[in-house]
Amino acid sequence: MAAPKVEIRGLSKKFGDLTALDRVDLALGENEFVSLVGVSGCGKSTLLSIIAGLTDPTAGEVLVDGEPISGPGRDRGVVFQQATLLPWLTAQANVEFALRGEPLSPAERRERAAEHLALVGLDGFENSYPAQLSGGMQQRVALARSLSYRPKILLMDEPFGALDAITRREMQELLTQVWETHRLTVLFVTHDIEEAVFISDRVVTMTPRPGRIHTEVAIDLPRPRHTEMQAQPRFLELSRHLAKTIRGTGAMVLGHTIVPSQELPQPAAQVREPGAADLVDVEGTNRFLRDLVRADSQNPPGNEEACAKLVGEQLAAFGLQVELREVEPGRPNVIATLPGDSPEALLFNGHLDTVAVGDIGLWSTEPLGGQVIGENLYGRGTCDMKGGLAAMVAAAGALARCGIPRRKTLLLTAVIDEEVWFKGTQALIDSGALANCVRAYVGEPTSLGVASAIQGAAEFTAWTRGKSAHTGMAELGVNAVFGMGKVVAALDEYRQTLAGTGAKLGFPVDPSLNLGVISGGMGVTLVPDSCRIGFDRQVLPGEDIEAVIERLRALFAQVCEREGLDGDLVCDQYFYPWQAEQGSPTVTALESAHRQTTGEEPQTMLFRGYCEVEMLARAGIPGAVYGPGSLMQAHRPDEFVPLPEVAAAARTFAHLGEDFTA
Repeated sequence: MAAPKVEIRGLSKKFGDLTALDRVDLALGENEFVSLVGVSGCGKSTLLSIIAGLTDPTAGEVLVDGEPISGPGRDRGVVFQQATLLPWLTAQANVEFALRGEPLSPAERRERAAEHLALVGLDGFENSYPAQLSGGMQQRVALARSLSYRPKILLMDEPFGALDAITRREMQELLTQVWETHRLTVLFVTHDIEEAVFISDRVVTMTPRPGRIHTEVAIDLPRPRHTEMQAQPRFLELSRHLAKTIRGTGAMVLGHTIVPSQELPQPAAQVREPGAADLVDVEGTNRFLRDLVRADSQNPPGNEEACAKLVGEQLAAFGLQVELREVEPGRPNVIATLPGDSPEALLFNGHLDTVAVGDIGLWSTEPLGGQVIGENLYGRGTCDMKGGLAAMVAAAGALARCGIPRRKTLLLTAVIDEEVWFKGTQALIDSGALANCVRAYVGEPTSLGVASAIQGAAEFTAWTRGKSAHTGMAELGVNAVFGMGKVVAALDEYRQTLAGTGAKLGFPVDPSLNLGVISGGMGVTLVPDSCRIGFDRQVLPGEDIEAVIERLRALFAQVCEREGLDGDLVCDQYFYPWQAEQGSPTVTALESAHRQTTGEEPQTMLFRGYCEVEMLARAGIPGAVYGPGSLMQAHRPDEFVPLPEVAAAARTFAHLGEDFTA
């Protein structure tokens, strides 16, 4: 790396977010891409504003090529979170406006503006006004404008923060492509750790109050970068490490809280009657479940803290040893222990987060109200899976109260982020918190069936690109939507070939392929120059998920070659299917506990969704899935869980715990 182009020394700002930086706090090398990450209020934007010369520091200095800055300069380009375009000027004119300070003729300004609009993929939109452009296209104009006067340093302050997830991903790819082709020094401010890892050579974290540079992590991922690498183990490892350092804590834990517990009853010389299952407090469990539903933990954004505190306080009141351990700022896992003579442990695992409420107008009940109608409790997350979590908590309380002599340990974990990235359970595995667990049960909604297998899935995004034109002269364009239609038709033909696959693998259902998202074009007067779809392929146990992914990649490539399409296909993420071993003691113990509770034979089933039992199995902990509520109710308006099933699940979990620990 060449000598540093930017040095920040001893910087502070009394009345901004930035309050303290020491020594040569940050150096940016020539043509280096550096991201600055930290929680809100730690001083990222203030630091960037000082480097841009828009804010004066209280103390310290910023040097560019050894010279202190004294205000804004054309050696530094800035891209803000909002595009800040002049609405009365076209895209071309907005870029030309930034070039008025350059020694260029009007013709040279027009040529350079057109060159940079083409660089960001906006050729053909030179005469469009900002109001005619999408948010992502406006940010492309802003990027072209900042690049047009060829600054030595590009400063970017959360430029993609206001964009939807798919457009944001497109902009990330565009930025990496532009940087890899036209190298320059970039300082990029973001809250998004995965974004920072994907685009950067180096990621710098800041800690708040006072704002300090805390950690610098070199990103050793190969270039060119593609979104597929975000599923790779090294990408996930770097992302997790950065998440755990943002608040200045050690590599394993961001923060933790020990919740004071009540004194446990002394174990009796022999198991007392009644047993744990008879001590399940049904009314108390129902009240606790209502409180859980009323604690909003929709993910995204993933604010599970209030829900975690409720679970932690309840378990501590039962006498368990409870720790709230942060995985990300404000997002703690609950780790509760009912100790036995041996550290060998049974694991109950549930998740705190829910999917979004969605359109409230489609609900006939209050989504976060916890309303009871008849024998059902309604609200987001009731069946997926706060009902199952409440049942596990109730079982742990009953085990603590019954005072059995515990030879082994019970561990109950309530985790964050199951609905998106599974960060909570992954953090438990990475930290060694589950090292003593030899058996696990995950409380997902199975309608009290014993799930000894789960589906996996692979999720894809595909694009086709064309050429825009006025529909009065549509023959001059290339319609990307028609092109994508060929892809969709091929996917539908492939979907039909899956019929009969399930029966061959011993399941009553076939794997599915679902087209969930399609978008393209800007209006009926323009030939669409891009089209995007999102789809997934469910994968049954016995199928090779990697072979499935390669088959779909080959299918897309064949269609593109046959039809002359310009397109891309990315596998965004994938989850492995899982099936318990034949005669698994974990499964047979669950079947026995269900019989003890209900007096009936359990239904053995395939759980038709992904859950963390597969992650635990890969970590060497055999498991099974069991819980109240139907998966058919999950993620839907008027989601509900039958309260009798919650009580039955709690008693089944209590039987499991008593049989294991006694």
